[in-house]
Amino acid sequence: MNEKLGERRPDTEGRDPLTGVLKKHMAEERIASCMRERRGGTLFLCDVDHMKEINEQYGHQTGDECLKQAAQILSYMISSKDILGRCGGDEFLIFVPECQDTEQAQEICRRIQERFRAGRGKEKDRVPLSLTVVWEQKKTGSTYQKLFERVCKKLEQQKAVCVTTKAEGRKRKDYYIADVRRIKEELTEQIRKQEAYCQDYETFKSIYRFLERGIARSGYQACTILLTVVDRQGKSPLPHEKEVLMEQLGEDIGRTLRIGDVYTRYSSSQYLLLVIDTTKGQADRIVDRIRERFVEKRHGEDVLIHHCYELQAARNEKAMK
Repeated sequence: MNEKLGERRPDTEGRDPLTGVLKKHMAEERIASCMRERRGGTLFLCDVDHMKEINEQYGHQTGDECLKQAAQILSYMISSKDILGRCGGDEFLIFVPECQDTEQAQEICRRIQERFRAGRGKEKDRVPLSLTVVWEQKKTGSTYQKLFERVCKKLEQQKAVCVTTKAEGRKRKDYYIADVRRIKEELTEQIRKQEAYCQDYETFKSIYRFLERGIARSGYQACTILLTVVDRQGKSPLPHEKEVLMEQLGEDIGRTLRIGDVYTRYSSSQYLLLVIDTTKGQADRIVDRIRERFVEKRHGEDVLIHHCYELQAARNEKAMK
């Protein structure tokens, strides 16, 4: 099967008016005659992919041009001994009498598909074409009709596999989309109050370490603040007063911090705060606002003291050694 011109002699009666290749009945007569004269040969059935979509998206005139283009490419790929015909709306027959073994048939099939694949995208305005190609070799005693039925059945099976694969791909895609939606629903917090994020200490620690790891990459700043409740003498309040004080302080912290900040109860008289996108100076001013809320309600009987430091990027200890 040589890439040179074949089947291009003028013959208006026996040729398809759109593509110029042999009409189905003419191609079948020649193939049947060739099969009676020769012992071997391979019948190829080429189906232009996505013709329905091409006609719908670009119009039937463009679809006709695609069929012409496909016929022209195939005609240049056959030899003078090969027979090429249009056997359906988007299907072409090729009979190669000199192809008598499996490897040669597979190579021809590969070359046809590669030829169309290589032409895709070369011209921006050209609709990309691809072919599904199947083949059947002549068996001893088989007629053209039996050979044609076998190759048609193989094409149907091949197309069914492609449709199933695409359908399964869409199902998998839909399945993954459903997963993403479910994950988003599960992870997204339904915020009821515009307050800071109060968490238990273990969760606070995980958030802290996550931020610590990301500082070097993101470039943001964060500060940790330790707030401690003491009396005027700097001592811890009495046990029966402590819970009331800590509950009040927790409310004041939540209302003062921004919605993206995090805090946790660290001890019986301490809260630990993690304020995002904040410098140490800004953290001090945040504490002042919390202190004003807290002390105002306590009539100056209790005092808040705080310690603050800026987060540093996490370091790989092994890499430093």
